[in-house]
Order: sequence, then C-alpha cells, then structure tokens
Amino acid sequence: MELKGKAAIVTGGGTGLGREISLLLAKEGVNVAVNYSRSKDDAEKTAADARALGVTAIAIKADVSSPADVEAMVAETEKAFGRLDILINNAGTTKVVPYKDLDGLSEEDWLKILKTNSLSIFFAARAAAKVMKKNGGGHILSTVSAAGIRPVGSSIAYSVSKAAGIHVTKCLAVALAPEICVNAIAPGLLLTRWHKDTSAEQKANINNSAVLHKEVDIEGCAAMYVAVLKNDNITGQTITVDSGIVI
Repeated sequence: MELKGKAAIVTGGGTGLGREISLLLAKEGVNVAVNYSRSKDDAEKTAADARALGVTAIAIKADVSSPADVEAMVAETEKAFGRLDILINNAGTTKVVPYKDLDGLSEEDWLKILKTNSLSIFFAARAAAKVMKKNGGGHILSTVSAAGIRPVGSSIAYSVSKAAGIHVTKCLAVALAPEICVNAIAPGLLLTRWHKDTSAEQKANINNSAVLHKEVDIEGCAAMYVAVLKNDNITGQTITVDSGIVI
C-alpha cells in the first residue's frame, strides 16, 4: 500500500507503542485518528505532534470494547478524512495476577480483558471494513503479544486474550479477503508505562531469556507496523517482534 494520503485509526494511539505508530504513520503522510479511552491529554498531544508533521490528525474518545463506540469512532473518522484505509487495533488492558493464583481473576476481570483485547478486534474490523471497501480495500493490523504464543505475561486471562486475538486475525483475513489484508504484530516486553514497576531483576531475567539479550525497543517495534502496511502480499499472519523470546 502506498501510505501517503491514506487515513488511519490507531486505537490506544496516545501513549507508548500507539503513540509511536501514530507518529510514524504521520511521517509517511497518513492522516491519523488517535483513539483514547482515558488518556485525553496524551491523545491530544499525539494528534498535535502528528499535525506538526504535515498531516491532519484528530483525537477521538471511544471504548473499543463497546461496538457502539467503535461504530461511532469509525463514522467520525470517515467524516473527518473522507475515507479510512488503515485500522491499527492497539488498545489493550490487563490485570497482573500470577498464573498459580487461580482465584485472582474474577469473571468480570476475564470478560473485561477478553472484550478489550480480542473481541474489540472483531468489532472494529467489522465497522472499518464497510468504509475501507468504498475505496477498494485496506489494511487491519492488531497488536497481540508474545504472551499469546506461549504461556507468559501478566495473567492467564491476558495470555488467553492475546491468543484469541491471533486467531480472530486469521479468521478475519479469510472473511475480508481479497480487498483487505488482516495481520497482527506480537511484541515482547516493551518498557511502556505498563511496565513502570518492573524491577531491574525482572528486566534482567526477561532479557536473559531472549536470544538477543535485550527488551524490544518501541521504535523498532512500531517500524514493523509500517513495513507490514506497505506490503500487500501478507494476510492472516502474526509477526513476532520480541528479541527472540519465542523462537
């Protein structure tokens, strides 16, 4: 896909990896809708920084676990840009509970994590595809996790939700072909605000388990999103960017 002049939604686009993806897309000439649920100031700042790069950018509040919110977000994006070509499903949530603590996750925890991390991919893709097809197609790219490939991560619910995200990606790739490519990126440890409490010992243990002996840098991970969007020959795939933890 030629990116210049296209329009994108980046969910969870105001902070961390989402912010980096939003700004890299802006550098490529993509108009960006920066989605947020709570981090309004961060989303507004990211949108402003994107506009400084010469594109149109707006911040849109929406709870991605709500189909109604997602439909409204897509409609607002189409109204602002006149089109939608790229959907980055990057918003996510978790609850830190050790795997052995089987009583640490309530039914409510499970439902919130699953709805935000995996069901939201389906809801957003369903809404976005209707608009994408008006202009001949597009790309849907979701943030999953190395925790969806092997049993690691902040909790069992998080790991399962990311595994579900990987499979819904494959199912959507079949459902939306040939007009729309649907793929996922599975990062390893990214030192965003989610991991602000990670100790030096924990970081060292994670890094030692990676073949490259380092955590994943956010800039390098975000660059993979842009690379996949530029390639119209890939669909239904999950690309792992984890410094070699899953190998």
